[in-house]
Amino acid sequence: MKKALLVVVFAIVMVAWFLMWFRDKGAVNTSVAQPWPGEMGALNSAANRWPKLKANDASVKLMDLAKAVPKNEGVDGFVEREIAQAELDIGEPPALADVSAIRELLLHEPIVWESNVEFDNTEVGARRPVLLTVARALVASALGKARRNDATAWEDLHAVWKLARSLDDHPQMMSQTAVLTMARMINGVAWKMPLPAPAWFGELQGRDHVRTLLDAFQYQAASYANEDTWFFPTRWLAGSVDRDRRIAEALFNETKCDVSTVMNDLGTDLTSIWRRAFRYRAEREATANSLRAREGKPIETSSRCSDGGWTFDGTTLRFSREIATAAPDKPMPLVLRVKP
Repeated sequence: MKKALLVVVFAIVMVAWFLMWFRDKGAVNTSVAQPWPGEMGALNSAANRWPKLKANDASVKLMDLAKAVPKNEGVDGFVEREIAQAELDIGEPPALADVSAIRELLLHEPIVWESNVEFDNTEVGARRPVLLTVARALVASALGKARRNDATAWEDLHAVWKLARSLDDHPQMMSQTAVLTMARMINGVAWKMPLPAPAWFGELQGRDHVRTLLDAFQYQAASYANEDTWFFPTRWLAGSVDRDRRIAEALFNETKCDVSTVMNDLGTDLTSIWRRAFRYRAEREATANSLRAREGKPIETSSRCSDGGWTFDGTTLRFSREIATAAPDKPMPLVLRVKP
């Protein structure tokens, strides 16, 4: 018994010595004080850039309505199929939930969610799937209306965009990936909607989500490097902060849309997210050019993507390269049959 106790004490001493050897608070402080690209500032001030918010009555009402919308695999599959379908024709929708109350609330009331801007994702994690279920239900409703050539289909999509915008001031990566998912859903079906596209759609088309995701990336890294949450300030932590900052710098300066990145050290692996975000630049152009072609206007052959461009032969719109994404992502095609 005494011998076992001595072994335990020795082990504890060795672990303590090992940790003290690698402890380097100065190196961590230096790393978190380095500026990130795009005038994002230093990691140690990331949380200060976001407002603290108190939930308003409209968000409470919306969540009550949203929780009543059942998750429906039939609806989810319908939306996924239509986004992945390169044809203008819209298939028969399944039975759809009544989302009129949610749509009207989103279109006419500002939604403010609670945010204390602390490194706690519990509430965000609980809210995210509920909001995405609502978004899919609204997109399904829009597709059902567009199938009947009902111009009010755009109102359902506008409501999804309002829902996405309600998360603008929420820096958590889970919130901003939800925004990206909603925006891609809207854009992925918008080219099938009745003409003309409404003015608000220009706002969605003009929003590039790479920057907002970079802000969330910095916030995620800060949550691990924040002094109040350090398990132990080590050289490894300092190196990880530096690695993630270099990833952000490379992404900030990237001009291609077919992008592969190394895995970040801190937090959830974001490599698939960056691939989707950069591909979305081409997806937005696909929708914009499809709408132009349907209106009889010439397309924009040039692209923001330095590794691609667009052609249109009178029926089929085509990007010059495919950009694959990893499952379970089912993106809109970059080759679309715009006219019969």
